Amino acid sequence: MSILRSTPVLLGILLLGAPLRAQAPQDEMAMTLTCKPPSFKTKHPPLAFNGSCGLPNGIILRVGLHRIGESLSGGQIMPNVIEAGGSNTEVEDKKFNFTFTIDSPGKYMSDISIPLELQEKEHVAEVKKRTTARQNWQFEFLAWNDDLVPLLSTKLMEVTALVAEVREYVKRCEQACTSEQAWKGQAKVMTLEGNKLTNKISNHELRGFYPAAMDNLFFTMRSVSGNAPYYTFSEGKFNGAFDYHANGKKVQTYRNEEFSWDNLKRYVEETIPCAGREFSLWIVKDLRRTAAQMRPEIQEALKAQKAAPGVVEYGERLGKATIGDLDALEAEIRGIKK
Repeated sequence: MSILRSTPVLLGILLLGAPLRAQAPQDEMAMTLTCKPPSFKTKHPPLAFNGSCGLPNGIILRVGLHRIGESLSGGQIMPNVIEAGGSNTEVEDKKFNFTFTIDSPGKYMSDISIPLELQEKEHVAEVKKRTTARQNWQFEFLAWNDDLVPLLSTKLMEVTALVAEVREYVKRCEQACTSEQAWKGQAKVMTLEGNKLTNKISNHELRGFYPAAMDNLFFTMRSVSGNAPYYTFSEGKFNGAFDYHANGKKVQTYRNEEFSWDNLKRYVEETIPCAGREFSLWIVKDLRRTAAQMRPEIQEALKAQKAAPGVVEYGERLGKATIGDLDALEAEIRGIKK
């Protein structure tokens, strides 16, 4: 999926939790859109939309869907906009609908436009007239419900288990590189195993719940296994990786740091507190969704993960948070400096 850079205005909206708009302002043509949040107890649930549009039957609408994800950069967890789908739909009796299959909960943005090139000739003049003041409509929705929070604790433990799997692989890879001869004897098997684990992380459903942590784990594994063909040795000792495709320059990690086992192992360990911070962010987001209604499910989830890195620092305050506390808590969890 492609990732779009967030503008400063958009980042402000995302970080401050601006009110969601479920209906367009009054203009020459009213456009409304509603969405029922799905349950993520099943994988890849459908996200169904129903809308109304003050245009005749047969008008074609172009719709796009984007999800607000999370990414880790320089120690900060920041929102980004990820393309989630697109299609066309037709107006019938001043109504329309469309459905996208999604793989993760979160805030979604739906963009609607009425391109003239998609319309039958008899509709072009009407569309031009009715869209003089406005050609695009954007709606935002929180695509999850009360059953998400109980899943977060289980999913966080799954991230920890996956980190342990990667930790063990990197350890074995480092041991295999204690000498050039040792690596030559294990390179084929280790590379195949590493590629398999990288693909597992890339396609794992946990990416929908803890995207920043899973991206960190994926790019770390890709650095390890993807550069395995370029491992070099000096006097029999491991000397990093050199890529002949880049004029023999020494390979760096995806963070543009030295390709060393110490750095790679550090990235693996940083995945756990990153996932914990994402767990804490989910609690902030869910509290904001319900105007800080402190449900038993939230208290139970916080209790279950109270000692987890990335949760222990914020859990007590999250368990007592009011709506006025959420902006400051979110900024702190994300690591945004004042």
